Amino acid sequence: MNLPNYLTLLRILLCPFFFTFLVSYETGKEHYRWLALGVFVFAAFTDALDGFLARFRHEQTELGRFLDPLADKLLLLSGFLGLLFVGALRYQPPLWVTVAIVFRDIVLIGGFVVVFFVTGTFRVQPNVLGKVTTGCQTATLVGLLLEWKGALLICYATAVLSILSCLAYLGRDVNLLQIKKD
Repeated sequence: MNLPNYLTLLRILLCPFFFTFLVSYETGKEHYRWLALGVFVFAAFTDALDGFLARFRHEQTELGRFLDPLADKLLLLSGFLGLLFVGALRYQPPLWVTVAIVFRDIVLIGGFVVVFFVTGTFRVQPNVLGKVTTGCQTATLVGLLLEWKGALLICYATAVLSILSCLAYLGRDVNLLQIKKD
């Protein structure tokens, strides 16, 4: 274990706190929204920091390659699923946006499992579109927690990017399976 992996584990451990603060927010309890935002921003910061440290200190590990995207998924899914329980926010993403984001992650995890069982290799390889999608998902959650009206525009962009990145990952995984088959 190294420092970047510990930061990733910290991000995973922050997820239940973020989710709890988020779903506890209601009218008259603004402090929960601010706590949720603070935990989320701190967790997002650890994501950037662990990646930087892993590359800068040459401490990239297989464990980190697995845990980092898992931590991202847990944090972001905690946020989007948590929003379903919060009626007090000024702006809410439409349900189809949350469904697109959650479905994307379910498909990605399922694809990862299928590729692993068929090829016997364990590789998590994010692409640029996936990283941009994660960034937009993060910006959407921050914007919604700040109750910024512009967050709804980012929300729609996030949904479109989620669908496109899902298709890109599916295409890549199908190619991997075809190569293995040949």
